[in-house]
Amino acid sequence: MIQLVLSSPFLSQDLEQVLRYRQDADLLVLMQDAVVAATAPQWCERLSGIPLYVMGEDLKARGLSPRIGMALDMAGLIKLIAEQGSPQTWAG
Repeated sequence: MIQLVLSSPFLSQDLEQVLRYRQDADLLVLMQDAVVAATAPQWCERLSGIPLYVMGEDLKARGLSPRIGMALDMAGLIKLIAEQGSPQTWAG
């Protein structure tokens, strides 16, 4: 399953909850304000070892560069959803 997180981990508990309840085979996608987690050292450490994708457009819009995860564009997200099925969305 795809776990899709939209809210900043500094303003919401969504990412914390995903980490608590996700299954080993789940993919994690950070988009909108959640992309900040891929740049913050404390979150990068916690996200290490998890299949992680980060929306490139959202990083660019915020002037950020990820330290962890694979960049993903909208076409890539659609492809992941087509392959994996509907995501579980966490949006604060």
